[in-house]
Amino acid sequence: MKTEFRIITIMIILASAILFLIIQNPDEIPKSLSFENHAKEIISINEKSKKYKMGDDMQQFNASRKLMEEKLQDLSLDLLRIKISKVTLLEGQYPFLTAQERAEKFDYVPSSICAFEQNIPLQLQKISQTENFQIFSKKYASHNLELDIFDERNDISNIHYGLIATNDNNQGASTYFHLDTCTDEITDKQPYNLNCFDKNTDYRFATFNTDDVISSYSNGHFCKIELDSWRQSLYEYSLTLRDQRRQLEQESMTGVVDQETQWNFISEMNKLGELGNIVAQIIHYNYDGQRLQEQIEQYEKQYGNIPDELSELMEK
Repeated sequence: MKTEFRIITIMIILASAILFLIIQNPDEIPKSLSFENHAKEIISINEKSKKYKMGDDMQQFNASRKLMEEKLQDLSLDLLRIKISKVTLLEGQYPFLTAQERAEKFDYVPSSICAFEQNIPLQLQKISQTENFQIFSKKYASHNLELDIFDERNDISNIHYGLIATNDNNQGASTYFHLDTCTDEITDKQPYNLNCFDKNTDYRFATFNTDDVISSYSNGHFCKIELDSWRQSLYEYSLTLRDQRRQLEQESMTGVVDQETQWNFISEMNKLGELGNIVAQIIHYNYDGQRLQEQIEQYEKQYGNIPDELSELMEK
């Protein structure tokens, strides 16, 4: 009896000590416990949203969606250490579907899809540990930040997390992360990505080039990729290709189009698209000479020699 009493006494003392440490150091609460509490709350809100939507109670549903957005804002502050001004949960993307619901809705193989809502806290922590997130948040944490979550689970069980920073001058910067909900590992092939846009000038440029992403965070612009003269000339050529595609699209919408004309339109659009892919490999990605040569050979096999203008630009 005395031995049992001593064991109980020791356990009480240990429990009190742990509680004291947690009170003194709330940041040192075990992550697993913190994640579990966050996950339970996310699941609870999500289930209520499903119930309200199935019952066609849109007032309650909108309120519960707002509650989820606020929860994700709080979670971002806790795990990403940034203040999110807005969380976007689009129609059709929320409430979050279980793995079985997602598989049945889109006729996917159930075994290829995993649930994700309970793992959102862990996935946000994984994002916070990437260099891409750390350098993005360092520059844009003081600006308005929006978090987007898109369910892309199919044969690859990916969830898309997007971060968008904007200022008061209609300029923006965005980056994104994809995580496999079965492993909670990041699946992006490129370690860095950045998209810059300026609504005032119609400027928009996306890059996966490591040097370009890193250097953009130290230049004086809100978000602009500064290209060397060679790649700048190729970028301007890509805009010409874009304009040609737009012109073809406009022409295809006017008058009666027979089958041969339609076939020529599709062929020319594909041709311009492949040229655009060749140029994009140079200006948007880390330079890969082998990959570039493979693209050129594939193009020439199908369409003949690349245009002289592009050939000359590439030789500079």
